[in-house]
Amino acid sequence: MADQMRNDTDTNMKEETVTTYTARLEHESDGRWSVELEEEPRIHTWGKTIDQALTRMREAAALWFQTEEASIELTARPVLPKSTGRTVEQARKARDQARTADRLAIEQTRKAAIALTTRGISMRDAATILGISHQRVHQLLTPETTPSRKAG
Repeated sequence: MADQMRNDTDTNMKEETVTTYTARLEHESDGRWSVELEEEPRIHTWGKTIDQALTRMREAAALWFQTEEASIELTARPVLPKSTGRTVEQARKARDQARTADRLAIEQTRKAAIALTTRGISMRDAATILGISHQRVHQLLTPETTPSRKAG
C-alpha cells in the first residue's frame, strides 16, 4: 500500500502542465525566420525554416523558464502584410468550409445509399444512381460506418 501511494505521488510530481505561448515569426530579408515569444520578448531565436525556428524557440523557452521542452506549447503567429494575411485567412476558411461540405456530402450519400438499398436496389445500381463506385456504396453501408439506428 505504501509503495502504491509513493508511486502515485511520484507520478503526480512528474506530471507537468503544458503552457502555451505565442511565437511571433518574422521572415527576414536573408530568408531566415526570427521568432520571439510575445509573452516574454527577451526570449528570441531564429531558424532557416519555421519548424526549425519553433524547435529552437521551444528549447530556449524551456531553458528560460527552467522546465521541460514537452511542457512548452507554441502557437505560431507569423507577421505578414495585411493583404497576405487576409489571403491566408481566406484560404484557411475555404478549407474549413470544404471539410464541412465533404462531411455533409458523405452523410447525405450514406443516407441515399441506405434509402436505395432498403428499397431493394442492388449496390451496383445504387452506385450508378449516386455516381460512385459499388465499393464505396458497400463502405457506406457497413455497420462500422453507418450510424446506429434504434429498432422499433
